[in-house]
Amino acid sequence: MKFLIITRGVNSFTVFLILLCGCLVFIILPTQYLLYMKTREGKCSDQVYNSVFRGMRNFMDLSTDEKIQERLLNSKKAGTPDESTIFVVPRHKQPPFVPYIKVVNRNKFDALFRDHGSSNPLPRDLTEDDKLVIYKDPDRHNSPWEQFYQDINRYQLYSFNSTHEMTSLMTYLQDSTMSICPQMGGGTQIKLNITFTDGGKALMKPWRVPREYQTLPDHYFFADIERHTAELAAFHLDRILDFRRVPPTTGRIFNITSEIKACASGKVFVKSFFKSPANNTCFITECHQYCEISKTPVCGKPDLVEGSVAAFLPQDREYRRKNLLNPWKRSYTRGTGKAKWETNSSYCYSSVMVNPPFTKGRRMLDIIDLSIFDFFIGNFDRHTYNTFFKFGDFSTIIHLDQGRSFGSYEKDELTCLAQLKQCCFVRNSTYHRLLLLNKNEYKLGDVMRESMSTDPIAPVLYEPHYEALNRRLRIIIDVIDGCLATASAADDVLKKEPRYEDYMREISHDKKQLG
Repeated sequence: MKFLIITRGVNSFTVFLILLCGCLVFIILPTQYLLYMKTREGKCSDQVYNSVFRGMRNFMDLSTDEKIQERLLNSKKAGTPDESTIFVVPRHKQPPFVPYIKVVNRNKFDALFRDHGSSNPLPRDLTEDDKLVIYKDPDRHNSPWEQFYQDINRYQLYSFNSTHEMTSLMTYLQDSTMSICPQMGGGTQIKLNITFTDGGKALMKPWRVPREYQTLPDHYFFADIERHTAELAAFHLDRILDFRRVPPTTGRIFNITSEIKACASGKVFVKSFFKSPANNTCFITECHQYCEISKTPVCGKPDLVEGSVAAFLPQDREYRRKNLLNPWKRSYTRGTGKAKWETNSSYCYSSVMVNPPFTKGRRMLDIIDLSIFDFFIGNFDRHTYNTFFKFGDFSTIIHLDQGRSFGSYEKDELTCLAQLKQCCFVRNSTYHRLLLLNKNEYKLGDVMRESMSTDPIAPVLYEPHYEALNRRLRIIIDVIDGCLATASAADDVLKKEPRYEDYMREISHDKKQLG
């Protein structure tokens, strides 16, 4: 009997120890994945580090930590705070920090635009019907943003290699005095609607995370953080690819106190400014969807913060835009649900190209260009696209809202190329532009680095992103070459540019057929 009692006691004690260990594991492991922890760029503050990670230092790469701290000591940049209010402590060791490459000249960028003309030249016979904004007295509308508006037409948002006009617009966005800046409604994250003293407008997105921060594997794309550098880099890529469909965007360093707070409007926004315990000026904006990230503050250093500034498109009713559903939209539900295109390899021909406006004109080619663009930048969040009402269905697609791009330089999201893979055709001009950018003398990653080197917040992208662009370029070319290898004729894959006159002739013929 005594033996049985002792045995039961030992078993009970063993069970107790097992349960205790299980509880400790349950408590410790989630601490490797803490949201909204105030951190130094890649390292927790000493107080948090000691209280949370006591006994867990073996999980961390201390050599990487030391390198990051060394960089911080050697590179204290205005507008880039030491600490981020959004951070997730990663489960795995972080890769060593890759130093930025200093741009000495812009030889490849200059050579690309000097030696090669536009891949998508405008028709020579543009009419007033092809232009978006027409001023009765153009000489009275000579501000940089009004000149930008006059450049928008059926085929583009800005002109190819318009160095003088683009420099003027960028300088305007970087230096102009702000008169009012309410928060912009809609969306899921912080952005401000800026109006300058002369009436020009722009969209501002602030610094949130360090440049080397990567999207976490366990995060859904629709809850990912937006990066101001992504908006800026997307514009430069759009210009280099010669798509000319992203609103001109530049970087700017804002003073939260004298610029943003001074012109803030809206009761909630005005009251949201505060001083942090580190004596930095911060603010928070309202949020109505996926608010866990948006509700974290934007803080300066102590008052300065970086931001992207994108030129607004014309806002008057006559210039309004269509917001159209992307046929290759992803499922925005948590779990394992998939969109139709993810399970149907013939989706392009069986579900999309049987319905207008995808049956004729330029729309389908624009959608495939968009898929290539999104693959380059790693953008999952393309649920809609925009066109101008004025131009009907023969209007270039406008590439808006790239904030969730450039989230990973290690992973290539091949699903972004679903349109290209399923339809297996592309603009002839797009293909040859890609081949050009794959040459060493015009290497895409190098041209991108040089293009952004003169921006006020350069370096814009973390260095590994440039090699990722080169890698993705080779993947896209391989996909197109695969289509060419299986096609009966090259013309089946490489499509010439549709002409507006031919499109209207087809529309007229279809109407006659319908009676």
